[in-house]
Amino acid sequence: MRYAATRASTAEREFLALAKVGRDGREIGMDRRDMLDLVQLDRRTDRMLPNGYCLLPPTRSCDKGNACHSCDHFATDRTFLPDIQRQLAETQSLVTARQARHTERYGEPMSLANVWLEQRNAEIRSMQLEITALEAQPADSTTAVRGAGVLGRTGYQDAAGASDHKGASRS
Repeated sequence: MRYAATRASTAEREFLALAKVGRDGREIGMDRRDMLDLVQLDRRTDRMLPNGYCLLPPTRSCDKGNACHSCDHFATDRTFLPDIQRQLAETQSLVTARQARHTERYGEPMSLANVWLEQRNAEIRSMQLEITALEAQPADSTTAVRGAGVLGRTGYQDAAGASDHKGASRS
């Protein structure tokens, strides 16, 4: 039992020490302790993802499946960088293969308006922004990165509480 308590406190320390990046590479303005409460490492393993964390409030459930990179409730940190880089490469490879197969089958390239392709391209853009933001952080960084639209939600404002009508912080 003592081992589990030690392990949980170590996980909490690691979680709190690392900067969190949202799907678009911007800083998450939420306090890390509040973020830890949302993730509830000791009780909500469904909030721990293979490439980050789900910050969806505990009273809500997710209907997006594995579309985390396109979700405003997604957060990640430097420990997941290799996973996101691998996922990006695999997604780009999948897109290339599916486009080639589409061209073979229908005799013309897949339209950029194709719903499947639009979603994969959105995921690719998000992963690229996440990777860029994580790689730009110093190794000892404690800066968090927010997801799109986060500032507009209650409890997610920056330290000064300033945000414009679109939810972007004022500098």
